[in-house]
Amino acid sequence: MARLYLKMQSSSINFYLTKKVPRFICLLLLAYFFSASVIEAQILSVPDEDDRQGGVHYSLVPVLGYSSDTGLIGGVVLQRFNYGDGRSPFLSNLKADFTISTKADLISELNYERTRLFGRDIRSEYSVIAERYKRANYFGIGNETEFSSQLYDQDYYFFEKRVIEVVARYRKTVAEYGFEGNFDGFIQFGFSYLDASDQAEESLFATEQPVGDNRQLLNSFGFGVIAEDRDSEFNPTEGYRYEAGIEFSGPYTGSEFNYAKVHLQLRNYVEVLPKIVIAQKIEGTHLMGDAPFWKRSSLADKYGLRGYYKDRFLGDSSILHILEARSWLFSLFEDEIRLGGQLFWDSGRVFSNNDSNRFFDNWKSTYGFGGAISIYNPDFIMRGDIGFSDESTQIYIGIGYTF
Repeated sequence: MARLYLKMQSSSINFYLTKKVPRFICLLLLAYFFSASVIEAQILSVPDEDDRQGGVHYSLVPVLGYSSDTGLIGGVVLQRFNYGDGRSPFLSNLKADFTISTKADLISELNYERTRLFGRDIRSEYSVIAERYKRANYFGIGNETEFSSQLYDQDYYFFEKRVIEVVARYRKTVAEYGFEGNFDGFIQFGFSYLDASDQAEESLFATEQPVGDNRQLLNSFGFGVIAEDRDSEFNPTEGYRYEAGIEFSGPYTGSEFNYAKVHLQLRNYVEVLPKIVIAQKIEGTHLMGDAPFWKRSSLADKYGLRGYYKDRFLGDSSILHILEARSWLFSLFEDEIRLGGQLFWDSGRVFSNNDSNRFFDNWKSTYGFGGAISIYNPDFIMRGDIGFSDESTQIYIGIGYTF
């Protein structure tokens, strides 16, 4: 019997498809979730990004679905832009995501970003995530962990988890350069709580009992720099964004784990032909110390290696490369509604004590395509991707490009 695995992610929806599910179902699901309703505020006046006059804009996206694993699923995604008196890219941006299923899965996320903190040129961002999964994935540590579709169907790779995560980031421009380039510094504070439990005594999670299982608390502190010069935060067609940072956790932060994690992310955008943009992301992470399994370098989600099951690869370090071609194909009602598409190729790997240390050994790769729609506001973009790997096919639905 064909089965459809549906798993919710923060600000996105991820469908797990077995090979027996007809592909046309994927297209129907995409079409349904792209039918978003948009609610305009009373003072709405949202012109093109280069000519803002200010205003407030609300976008409301309903979520509804069903699978045998999660039961009936319903929820809503809300995004609110406040452009103030025409401030670019915005004065504040609020995103709220709440989803619940009849089988006790609960996913909620609140993200609030403001470009001026108490009237000062300090950009603040706050994120609160609360999730409860009855069927979270754990495939072991390493780049070459074994996978079996039969064991997956027997719940061998599942465990139950509850997660609460709070992150606050404060960003300040220290230098300006070029056309609209900024060199910023940031500091970040984080709090995480995980309650993990076995679903079955014979599951992989119960057998390995990775560091950080059961109930755990983690506090972290980090800092870094951002160099950015691109024409848009939401729909960039040229420019770049580079970020480097380090995160610490240990007794000095009141945490049960002692580790440091460094990361580097390079994004580039170029319009190679009229209305055809090539977007590229290179990202690397390296872990030092004793981190819980849920804070290890991870690949396979909406941010990279789309097509594998979520968190398919965990390690001490990771490298990821994404190449994506984007285009707005046509528009309606004088550009009030725009429809576009994208093609992508993801590749990367993780490193652990169980893997080869040769940089180019055993890279994983996925490919896929997707669609995008912008409704009434050039900053509001609804995105859908279909990713293919040698183990599974997955669909991702969410707000905005992932980079």
